[in-house]
Amino acid sequence: MKVKKISFLLAIFSMMLLLAACSSSSEETVSTGGSGESSNSKGEKVVLKFGSMDGPDHVQNKEVFTEFNEEVKKLTEGRVEFEMYTGGALGGPKETLDNILTGIMDVGRGLHGYNAGKYEAQSVMHLPFLADGNGAELSVVAQKLYDTFPEIQKEYSDIKPLWVHAADPYAIITKDKAVRSFEDVKGLKLRTPSVEGGKMIESWGATPVSLPAPEIYDALQKGVIDGGVLPIAAIKDFNLTDLVGYVTLGNFNTSLFYVSMNKDSWNKISPEDQKLIEETLLGIPFAEKAGIAFDGQKQRAEEEAKAAGAEFITLSEEELNKFKDASKGVTEEWLSRMEEKGIDGQKIYDEAVKLINE
Repeated sequence: MKVKKISFLLAIFSMMLLLAACSSSSEETVSTGGSGESSNSKGEKVVLKFGSMDGPDHVQNKEVFTEFNEEVKKLTEGRVEFEMYTGGALGGPKETLDNILTGIMDVGRGLHGYNAGKYEAQSVMHLPFLADGNGAELSVVAQKLYDTFPEIQKEYSDIKPLWVHAADPYAIITKDKAVRSFEDVKGLKLRTPSVEGGKMIESWGATPVSLPAPEIYDALQKGVIDGGVLPIAAIKDFNLTDLVGYVTLGNFNTSLFYVSMNKDSWNKISPEDQKLIEETLLGIPFAEKAGIAFDGQKQRAEEEAKAAGAEFITLSEEELNKFKDASKGVTEEWLSRMEEKGIDGQKIYDEAVKLINE
């Protein structure tokens, strides 16, 4: 009797395990990122990690990526969504690209300038005085250059780019010393986020200092830097209002940002949902939105800085031309470097100028 009873109980237990397995296989599947998993079939849910070097209130996180996440959820009927990790929770500014490549971030927003030598053709937009426009216009130019030139696309071959965008035009922003002339800039220690920006600052007789944007406040407060060549939006994005004394306008240059995905993470999304996202949201639509967000932040930052006592300085044409003339060698050096790499840099540069002037 004992043997029969045990056999009966084992049979019941086996049936319970079988039912549980069947139930589990019919439930919705949630992927939380990482590499090596196959694409989801339509109907499954994919949750992907978005990492940002900037805090939750940064305009790109608060406005642009939040909207992108909502649009993706709506388009895919909830099958794809992103969890946001801001403030460097998944890695700091200089780690962003590596963390996308390794899958620590499924998608991340980073600054091209933190990856020296990686985006050399795309960095045409970093060159001096190629910032004649607002953030939205410059962002569309940057995206169109990516869309047009295979040489630029090749620089992103190891990731899935979602969009590239620019900041609003850069100004010389200082704490204690006003830059009212070309002579005033000499000897200043100015933060820059890119190689080309650094060479431009050097051409003026100032000292470039490379440091991540979240460190600008402390560096400015402690006198490590006198200021920076920065977008005006950065005054608000990095809470610099109480430190900024002077803003010298001049559309000196800009910087580029990428929003890109790990390729394996992108392939977790079904082909049908990939197509929806690609055709509706990626590229120019969100590049332009990113630029518009910076333009709005620029206006708010300017209003708050002026209210706090900052002086906004417009250079005379004569003085501005001194900055332009001094920095011409930066563009010439970039063109020579492109030629050495077998890239028609002049063609890319001319197209950038044409698009900016349209």
